Amino acid sequence: CVGVLLESHVSFHTWPTEGVITLDLFTCGSKPLVPTMPLIEGRFAVPIEPDDYDGELEQPVVLWSHKLRGFRDPVGPHGQKDPLASDLGAYMLEQIEFDMKREIASVKSEFQRIDIYEVIRPRFNDLLSYRKSLSNDGSYEATHPELYRPDRVVFLDGVMQSTLYGDEAYHEALVHPGMFAHPDPRRVAIIGGGEGATLREVLKHKTVEKVTMIEIDEVMVNVSHQYLPSWSDCSGFTDTQWCVEEPRADVRYEDALAWFIDRFSEDGSKVDEAVDPFDVIIMDALDPQDNIPFAEALYDNIDFLEAMYDGMTDNGVIVMQLGESPGYADAADTTGRDEKRAAITRLLEEVGFESIHVYEESHSAFGYPWSYLVAFKAFENRVNWYLSEPEVEVNIHDRILPTHDGKSSLRYFDGATMVSYQIPHKAFETVFCRDEPLPEECKYYRGYDPSEDDVPVAAFEVKESGEKGFGVFTKQEISHGYMLGAEESSNHVKLTPTTTDMVETLAHKHPDEAKALNTFMKYIYFYGFQSRVHGAPEHRVDSGIMTFVNHGCGGNVNVGEEGFDDTFSEATVDATAMPKKHGKSSNDSVHQIAIDRHLDQFMGGPDWSMRNIKAGEELTNNYLSFTGSHEDWEKDVKELRRWCSNETK
Repeated sequence: CVGVLLESHVSFHTWPTEGVITLDLFTCGSKPLVPTMPLIEGRFAVPIEPDDYDGELEQPVVLWSHKLRGFRDPVGPHGQKDPLASDLGAYMLEQIEFDMKREIASVKSEFQRIDIYEVIRPRFNDLLSYRKSLSNDGSYEATHPELYRPDRVVFLDGVMQSTLYGDEAYHEALVHPGMFAHPDPRRVAIIGGGEGATLREVLKHKTVEKVTMIEIDEVMVNVSHQYLPSWSDCSGFTDTQWCVEEPRADVRYEDALAWFIDRFSEDGSKVDEAVDPFDVIIMDALDPQDNIPFAEALYDNIDFLEAMYDGMTDNGVIVMQLGESPGYADAADTTGRDEKRAAITRLLEEVGFESIHVYEESHSAFGYPWSYLVAFKAFENRVNWYLSEPEVEVNIHDRILPTHDGKSSLRYFDGATMVSYQIPHKAFETVFCRDEPLPEECKYYRGYDPSEDDVPVAAFEVKESGEKGFGVFTKQEISHGYMLGAEESSNHVKLTPTTTDMVETLAHKHPDEAKALNTFMKYIYFYGFQSRVHGAPEHRVDSGIMTFVNHGCGGNVNVGEEGFDDTFSEATVDATAMPKKHGKSSNDSVHQIAIDRHLDQFMGGPDWSMRNIKAGEELTNNYLSFTGSHEDWEKDVKELRRWCSNETK
């Protein structure tokens, strides 16, 4: 059966014995067809009623797809894409294989269109199991209905924003890494976050005294509360049902850019001088890949970022989502569709953040891994960023509110998950190292070049070195640029910043009881080297033959780290002023993805020959390159000067 209606048509195909009917509806009109679905379902999805059956009838299954045809302007009146031509169309409306798909809400606010759909994807679930979960038949499905509920997906102007299945993974990954990177977050700001889930996660922290959430669209907050109640439900760990009404929450329906600039920018009006700076700022707004004006304002606006920087405490942390993670085949961010991701990274560095890190979470239910960025106003925040799995678990125990029945209120984030965020994915490094000019660390710290030669440990020997005790000598000639003893370089004793601090504190408080500990620390200090690449002094000791390499006085150095600046010596430096970047890296950038991926190689990799070395010559290094703190700089310089003048041995 086919009916023609002006420039539209409707056709029906039926298989009565099979109980199947297909409907094709086409229109050239401007009104959408999706709102007709409840009417179509009510008229045509009629259950078959056998003559001799008096039980509950099986409800029909409706599979449907909505597609746009012809040519249309892809950009709407406010610069946004046509919602039906974006994620909403491609990943929801056009898909016909879903066991269930139904519109829960479609609302237009002053600022955006909000669509919420409920869906069962056969890849993850099925309609039969869902229906059994609603019964009381004692089945596994009925006793665990939470495992079979349909997914709910939120779209803003057609762009996917959040899902029920990925709620905890996405929002816990956005909030908790940055929160735990701060030692004591009390005041937190959220930019965006209309679903309320980001607010929910922040309020789980016991230390938090006030959360200021600045969301421009009040309608979005209320729609989410009505149709996505679990996103903003704080009843499990507080006495408040809706997180927006929790006493620590201060929700403001304003433009976040103007709010920060007006209060913290030097050029702003400073409308509210009483606003205290924030410990943590969380941006849960548009994806940087969105090609609309407001995304430009968020991710490429120096005034906004300066205002946020000025609106943070001295050890403040900012964290934001960066949209879809890069793939191995992607171009450098500076040249591709992720140019706003490159812009925000560059601007964060320009305004003064001292350490920038990226990480990804692949369980956010967006169909592809999702990326995040965290930036520290103080380099020392890296100590908490690089805590071990058990240290993070202790912090979770101490700082996260439990549920009323005594369980953890975190569904996804834990210590092991945090450790996985500390190392950027390989694709991040690949894309980062496609930039031009090539970042310096990409030349040296991406594993070992198979074409580079290594001088084995067997080529060295330890013997007396004049009045300075013992040293390491080469038994063969070594050309410039060779690795030295690479096979032993990764075997070292390591004291992390927190371990170093604990051991030194214990030895200082209990000197008599900690004699053995003091002996151990003397070994660490004498044979090891110090660094603060993880934010505070830590120590490493080579456990192989290279630990006996002596300091080269007056810059007489033939061994060092590839890519490291060894042009200074104890004879030429200012003993009272440690170089600003010394102890971090020779690279001035604070965004070092390649080094972040290969920190152990960066810190514990092999030494390199800095020039041609003759057989029988002693290997010498620059011990000042191992000094990792301002507190130790003057002492180390003076000690090396005395050692080089033969005052000590």
